[in-house]
Amino acid sequence: MISFIQISERATVTNALSVALDSIPTRRQLRSSFFEKREVLVVYGSTVSTVQKEYQLLLDSVAVQAAKNTNRRRNIKIKFKEASAVTDAELNTNIIVFIGTPAANPSLRDFTQHIPIKFEKGGIRFNTKLLSQKEHILTLQFFPNPKNHALPFSFLTGNDEYELLQFVKKKVQQFGEGFLFQNMDFEIYERETKIQMGNFDANWFPDKTVFFDYSYGNEIVHSSTSFDFVNHQNAIPKPEVLQLATEIEQTKNRIIAFTNTQKKFPRIGYHIYKTAEDKGLITQNSNQAHLDFSDNTVHTIINAKYSNNYIQKENALVINLLLGKSKSIALERGLALYFTKQWQREGFLYWSARLAESGNALTLSELFDTTLMQQDSPLITDCMAGALVTFLIETFGKDDFLKRYRHWSPSKTELSQLQASWETYLSEQILANPKKVRETKPLSYLKGFNFAHEGYSIYNGYLSRKATEALVKQKEMGVNATAIVPYSYIREGAAPSYLPISYNAGSENDQGVVHSAYEARQLGMQTVLKPQIFIGNSWPGALDMGTDEDWAAFFNYYYRWIRHYAFLAEIHQMDALCIGVEFAIATLTHEEEWRKMIRKIRGFYQGKLTYAANWGKEFEQLAFWDELDFIGLNSYYPLSKNENPTDEELAANFEVVKGKIEKVYRKFQKPIVFTEIGFRSIDKPWKNPHAEGDDSFNAVHQQRCYEVIFRGIENEPWCHGILWWKFPTYLEYRGTENSAFTPNNKITEETVKKWFAH
Repeated sequence: MISFIQISERATVTNALSVALDSIPTRRQLRSSFFEKREVLVVYGSTVSTVQKEYQLLLDSVAVQAAKNTNRRRNIKIKFKEASAVTDAELNTNIIVFIGTPAANPSLRDFTQHIPIKFEKGGIRFNTKLLSQKEHILTLQFFPNPKNHALPFSFLTGNDEYELLQFVKKKVQQFGEGFLFQNMDFEIYERETKIQMGNFDANWFPDKTVFFDYSYGNEIVHSSTSFDFVNHQNAIPKPEVLQLATEIEQTKNRIIAFTNTQKKFPRIGYHIYKTAEDKGLITQNSNQAHLDFSDNTVHTIINAKYSNNYIQKENALVINLLLGKSKSIALERGLALYFTKQWQREGFLYWSARLAESGNALTLSELFDTTLMQQDSPLITDCMAGALVTFLIETFGKDDFLKRYRHWSPSKTELSQLQASWETYLSEQILANPKKVRETKPLSYLKGFNFAHEGYSIYNGYLSRKATEALVKQKEMGVNATAIVPYSYIREGAAPSYLPISYNAGSENDQGVVHSAYEARQLGMQTVLKPQIFIGNSWPGALDMGTDEDWAAFFNYYYRWIRHYAFLAEIHQMDALCIGVEFAIATLTHEEEWRKMIRKIRGFYQGKLTYAANWGKEFEQLAFWDELDFIGLNSYYPLSKNENPTDEELAANFEVVKGKIEKVYRKFQKPIVFTEIGFRSIDKPWKNPHAEGDDSFNAVHQQRCYEVIFRGIENEPWCHGILWWKFPTYLEYRGTENSAFTPNNKITEETVKKWFAH
């Protein structure tokens, strides 16, 4: 397949945007104006009356749904108007989204005069290359409106009325009103397959550094009896595709024999991707594997990061086609795993045995709790569901199990009667699947950063090539450790509830954690997994429940969340896990709850454990340090209240701070690591290091603080390392002269290199 876009030299494209506008708006400014206004006008058009009518009905349903959305982040008002009826005044004062071919939406030509795009008789020419096929779709998000440059406009266009309508329908089906959003500034599709995408730079030219070409490797390379294999960008060698096809067909035949069902089902598309980044950019889903029931396709990542870790999502699709959907999530997931050999490397029976022996097994009541199965860790619930199905097949026999599969909804009495047998079965699995003791080397002195997921556009987050580049740069600075920080959130003032585990392709999801941890290990770095909670307009240290019942509920939900990351860290053999960050009230008032959590996690996690305490009272008074392998301190102690202290004064004040640290060390005799410490590159960061402050830029003041800390901890027997706050996942983050905590691209970089070289 030919490449439809080749990013050309700027000289070949006449971009009059800077001439047309008094000032060139930034992407951040356009996004800000969008979220301030939270209202869009969709201008649609078609030369075919039936298509025009379908657009009207489709947009009407989207607008109604958007009006019902109570999510503050997505509550966007959608208006729509037919292209021939829209006025210049409306185009000047609204955030516009054009939908339609160029022939059906004349205003599109006026709005795109400053973009390297031409609408020609033979198709759409974007950046000098022609998109001529009827299946080609071009989308653009948030370009400056030439009639009002403070507002953005977007479009979805193509060569064929019907193809474009089907594309928009699919987007609406998948994302609702979210069909307005996309990952990159411009994206090109061949029907529903994303083949190229990229961003514009600060001057709104196509950016050569953020451009992805997936226009090759989208053909079927092998067809087996039931599957068509697409090996995107030659993700794996052809012999491995053939071997995979053989194994998949064998498992399919086992499922057919087990179910004794000869039902004919459609061919299944099997898509293979090199990386989570590629899969995320192409499909907007970066999970290790996922299914699309709408077109009977399987999408999976196969690479070294997941070696011997094949989760066989296709089993679930085959079972669904043969048996239909089960009323029970546990039976549906569990039966698919029943035929999976190497789920998370060791298999679901091994991992369910580890959960059982550590007191973490799910009860039968939990496994048949729909809400829990939807909200709790998929790692925990999936492996326990696999064990459940194995148990039920052994208990009832295959035929009776299959009769129950689709509609069984056991009563509390039935579950209670089965619970003792379930516990006996799990005890047997502990003996049948003994624990494999993994080699855990002592942690060396940690020299590194909190590795911050600063990019939420897939290509600049934890799972990206850019993240690997950022880790390589840290290695060149002398780093030997990295702390990976996936976030969840609690809405301020909300009642206790499940803490979300992120699956969004651009967020701090599991695949991003796995990618960055793997790449760090390849570079010889030690890995610390440090999950954190974001609380809107507050911080974890202020979290305080009103009743004992609420506290009990909070610890239940929090433990289920942190257990997920402990399990992930054990599966992927990360060196250390931080079980909490800055819960100052929760730790000082509920010591025993934390001790219980630590002991249960130790039952299956074999790496080192720590907790990151907030500086001051929490760090100095925490009672359960004896349960942990090392003490974590998030140190934002002020170094001076003065406007212009000398280096000697800063150092003397840090000696006072060290006295507080040494007191904790003497009491518990545990090594202490700065799990966070940092200073922004602003004027006087020593006064209030943790505060956001103003946006003044002062790299020298940041560098002075780093120097004081490095000198102060040199050769201290209590100090076992420092993880600075923070280093971004992409090196161009906020440019060079920014007020952020990162030392990247600032003079402080050289200070870090000097001291980490010791």
